Amino acid sequence: MSKMIRWGFLGCGKVVQKKSGEAFRTVPNSTISVIMRRDLKAAEESAIRFGAPQWCDSIEELLSKDIDAVYIATPPGMHYEQAMKCLEAGKAVYLEKPFARNYTEAKALTEAFEEKGVPLYVGHYRRALPRFLKLREMLNSKVIGDVVSIDFYLNRIFSEKEAQNSWLYNPVLSGGGKYFDIAPHTVDIINFLFGDITTVESDVKNIGTGCPLENIVEMKFTTNKGVLGKALFHCVADVKSDRMQVIGTNGSMEFSVHGKTDVIVRDLEGNVIEQFDLPDPAAVEESMVRSVVEDLLGISKCESKAREVLVTYDIIDRVLDCFYGGRSDDFWNHQERYGIMN
Repeated sequence: MSKMIRWGFLGCGKVVQKKSGEAFRTVPNSTISVIMRRDLKAAEESAIRFGAPQWCDSIEELLSKDIDAVYIATPPGMHYEQAMKCLEAGKAVYLEKPFARNYTEAKALTEAFEEKGVPLYVGHYRRALPRFLKLREMLNSKVIGDVVSIDFYLNRIFSEKEAQNSWLYNPVLSGGGKYFDIAPHTVDIINFLFGDITTVESDVKNIGTGCPLENIVEMKFTTNKGVLGKALFHCVADVKSDRMQVIGTNGSMEFSVHGKTDVIVRDLEGNVIEQFDLPDPAAVEESMVRSVVEDLLGISKCESKAREVLVTYDIIDRVLDCFYGGRSDDFWNHQERYGIMN
């Protein structure tokens, strides 16, 4: 592989424009060579925006170009087929989260790429953000002693307009509701900081929207480090907020997983002993893109390869299984099952 990773983009929507796209041309040894969108004019506009010299409107044409890796930023319902086409062409892939529509698809992709020896990464970029690396360092050095329990809540406001017009609420494309869109980051950062979740119980509901997908999810779990946890995702709230509280034998810690509030560390008496914030990069995925590029070049190891994050999708399917009447098959084609076990 050359010393410059030449990227092809599959998709260039809001996530790329706001969170990731710029990073692929600002990170050292990385450049955007071609952008594919279904609308050729939109592809040209995106190419101009991100300095890509080529654009196209089909995956076949994109894979015919001189590129080393593909960034897939399309809805999760497209990930399996698109990633497999990239694998057939021998291209490394960086997939946006959610990895796929369910654990079955994610596991199949993981095993297929491993069998061919082609790298596959998933965009759990919080693993590379300075704030969460600092938190992991503090937890490992036992700033609050041994972690005993964690308690997380998240509130999101339901938008009827979004539900009617966005692929996020079409399970054929999305793989689930708002929980499934948000929870991969939450569950993954729990695994990253506190050990992989091993046992989980859940209560999943749909209330008050007319949209048939999950919108309130409660989880109770334990990790392989013996940490007890609770998490509540309320996706029909009247505010947007989230908070993680961590209880240790020598103190406590609280922080936001999805927001930008300060990290606060307290002793056993509740006194604040440390308070800080480590700002995200301007392109929030920059740290992860750098890690992926350096892994491809053999400079360092990336901690967001498919195998490392696969457990997150097993957990999420176990959480949602009760609501969807099973998620190991093509549940997205069986809306008549949704909620029947709730």
